[in-house]
Amino acid sequence: MNYQEFFIKAKENEIEESELSFGKSKSLSFTIYNGDLENYTFSNNSSLSARGKYHGKAGYVNTEKLDASTIPFLIEKIKENAEVNNSSDELIIFKGSEKYHNKKVYSKKLDETPADEKIAILKKLYEVILSQDKRITDIELSYQEDLSEYILMNSYGLNLKSKSNCFVIYAEVIARQGEETKTDGKVYVGQDLSQFDIDTFAKDAVKKTVSQFNSIICDSKKYRAILSSDVASSFLNFYLGHIIADEVQKNTSHFKGKLNEKIASSKVTIEERPLDKGPSFRSFDDEGVATSNKVLIDKGVLKTYLYNLATAKKDNTVSTGNGYRSSGKVSTALTNARLKPSKLSESDLINKVKEGIYISDVEGLHAGMNGQSGNFSLQARGYLIKDGQLSTPVSLITVAGNLFTIFQDVMMVANNIENYRSVNSPSLLIKSIAVSGK
Repeated sequence: MNYQEFFIKAKENEIEESELSFGKSKSLSFTIYNGDLENYTFSNNSSLSARGKYHGKAGYVNTEKLDASTIPFLIEKIKENAEVNNSSDELIIFKGSEKYHNKKVYSKKLDETPADEKIAILKKLYEVILSQDKRITDIELSYQEDLSEYILMNSYGLNLKSKSNCFVIYAEVIARQGEETKTDGKVYVGQDLSQFDIDTFAKDAVKKTVSQFNSIICDSKKYRAILSSDVASSFLNFYLGHIIADEVQKNTSHFKGKLNEKIASSKVTIEERPLDKGPSFRSFDDEGVATSNKVLIDKGVLKTYLYNLATAKKDNTVSTGNGYRSSGKVSTALTNARLKPSKLSESDLINKVKEGIYISDVEGLHAGMNGQSGNFSLQARGYLIKDGQLSTPVSLITVAGNLFTIFQDVMMVANNIENYRSVNSPSLLIKSIAVSGK
């Protein structure tokens, strides 16, 4: 398809300004269950989206068909859609940023590695996990690899391209001891299969599972607490929803009117780092605005809200490069956000606690977390801490508190951050958390 021809024809058809976005994706996935290959799938998809302003109104169209009829189809549908569009939302076609930071984040080696080699890695992982402990009864390993290409062009001459790929390995381990059954998992995200350490990954996955045996229900009271990296990251994801300008403008953000005010502990510095090299790298958002590494909360002080083009216009400011499409509609989202780690290990944090609790996992976040008020009550498991060491495992407990209080009560931050989510945090030592047990 000749993309430039689209813009010429659009102008001839009185479409005042227009934009094309082309996405192409390729994915490979399979599962190894108890040593056997299952659910092998490979897909290759592409789609084209167009937006345009016709007689002052916005028109939109999506298609997967790319042939000689595509351009007339796009133009016709933009005009038809605009004529029946009664929305007051303004279409904003971005002319472009002054500078874009580009990095190579596509691994040709990963893309060209035969599937048989990837399957062999997981089968080897299965054997290593199984050999770790006789109590292991079931192992499910999954491999997911995704490659995405994105092109964004508009009638102002903007022409941006991105291409990236990565793989995700997930292990779920089930072990039984007498009447007890324990399950846990571990995730690895990367771009270089040669860097995947099978032995270390297997050891950690098994340890997370079998260390839960002989768990108790602890006493109900408030404990000095350490939140694991997984738990802290889940809480942080809800927390950062309140710095989205959309929520501020709808009066549903806890941080409305709190710019440059202290909202968290001075130990809390939160950054968004889309320009760090890796699977999460993005040089521009889905509206064509250049991204940037930026501090969102600096030693507890809120420094900025996050904007797309539309919400920025409402506040008479500029987009922060956080406009991303979801189901065709532009919303505001984070890329590679993280609570800044310290130089302390998680063990250093545990050593500081004479008596407390380590929360390794929480369940029911979407049901048990009130995203607006921040109040939560969640099923949890973990370990008691005694004299600076993890001791008895605990389960069938409930932790309760308030999201905003959690980040005000951060006393220490660890260094064990893993960048496999859009929002990540290392483990956190907090003043206290209410636990309901026995």
